[in-house]
Amino acid sequence: MPQFLTPLPILKIPSLPIIRNTLLYTSMALILSACGGSDGVDNNASGTPNQPSNPTPPTKPDLPENPETPETDTQWLPAGGNATISADISRPFLQIIPNLPSSALGGVSTGRELFIAEWTPANQGRVLFDGVGPLFNANACTQCHSAEGRKPIYIANGELSDAILFRLGNKQGLAHTYYGEQMQHQSITPDIETEGKMRYVATASTDNKPTGIQFNFSPTNINQPLGDSHISGRISPQLVGMGLLDLIPEANIITAADPEDSNKDGISGRVHWVNDGIQQRIGRFGWKAINSSLRTQNANAMSQDMGLTTSIFMDPNCTSSQPICWTSPNGGNPEVSDSSLDAVTDFMTALAVPERRANDFSAFNKGAQLFAQVGCASCHTPKQRTGDSVRFPLISQQIIYPYTDLLLHDMGAALDDGVKEKNAESHEWRTPPLWGIGIVARDPEARFLHDGRASSLTEAIMWHGGEAEKTKNRFIQLPGTQKETLLSFLNSI
Repeated sequence: MPQFLTPLPILKIPSLPIIRNTLLYTSMALILSACGGSDGVDNNASGTPNQPSNPTPPTKPDLPENPETPETDTQWLPAGGNATISADISRPFLQIIPNLPSSALGGVSTGRELFIAEWTPANQGRVLFDGVGPLFNANACTQCHSAEGRKPIYIANGELSDAILFRLGNKQGLAHTYYGEQMQHQSITPDIETEGKMRYVATASTDNKPTGIQFNFSPTNINQPLGDSHISGRISPQLVGMGLLDLIPEANIITAADPEDSNKDGISGRVHWVNDGIQQRIGRFGWKAINSSLRTQNANAMSQDMGLTTSIFMDPNCTSSQPICWTSPNGGNPEVSDSSLDAVTDFMTALAVPERRANDFSAFNKGAQLFAQVGCASCHTPKQRTGDSVRFPLISQQIIYPYTDLLLHDMGAALDDGVKEKNAESHEWRTPPLWGIGIVARDPEARFLHDGRASSLTEAIMWHGGEAEKTKNRFIQLPGTQKETLLSFLNSI
């Protein structure tokens, strides 16, 4: 088994228990309370998102030389603008933006019910919630996504939870001819063969790599080996501020890209252009930015993870070599209506951002400056601005702090998973947002990076390579106290 390290410290926050209740609250009253009411938890009924006290200008630390360091902005606004909520450590995620107008609550409430529902196979009397499978990974969104952050992944004896899925493919971008682009390990009835079972073993650390994870696939049909296809794990991230990321204007993402490294700073992030219907749009969701909008991301998860068809993905999640998916009864054509897909997207758009958890802003500012001077901010862009939203005007034109540029970056050979997805090469990864990462890191079972190989934020940094090689080396060279300051900053954003 991998060794789970003690979570990294958070600035002056008392220890609170990790709560593993994965059920979301099921009454409309709680949605309304998250929008300004009261359920015994401080959801900031005044309507003004929590805002830190005036920061203290940072003292410039003595760092390894990095001439490309951007200036650090320490005039902190609320982490998610109008979408900011108090940082309730017991249930920090899947909470609703405060003060949403009543006109938006209908879709959000319906979407939440669809999000927490356990979907059933077709023809079982639940018209709104049927059609799952026949092959699938999970029958509810909450099997993978939790209000507490990230669900445990690695269980005893090499077993894996449902909070990780596996992409299959090769460096040319070709899916497996039998299994397709994702392995499904469950089926709706015992007489339908699952595709196989995945197990893991821990790998030992070396001089230049921390401990890691290796996956082993046992196919149900022994006549269908993986061949030249590679396995790549994808853990389920915490869901926070999804609608805000969806609203970052494409022009802003394009402006930040530098695919030819024209400024010679070693960072060459590039836009991942993907087809969205008849349009080419910027991919921004998923570990390799393969989905261009939150709506498409939700439809893709319904298709690949749950075996549910939508108007975006009308075909079952099976290949032509798997006739069971094409002959089994379906739950409609499509199984998830556009109105249901829109409602789930409304719910996801309305997810709030927990406020920073820092009491000592002098130390926090020093950590922010270290974050920039080491080079982390070159990809994990601290600040973004949203565009306009007709559906949710409250989150239009907001300054937010997601710590991502939403671009693809070459992360080096150690993080090359051998699987090309659309136009994202096997060594390229979208910069993951970091907001709320410190809440996740409180859990001793939390895992990081795309496949959860890292058991701490430090290990995650140590796996960085490619464009991030110099940044990793600067982090290594920091004195111990400055490393602690930087990690405390990460734990507070």
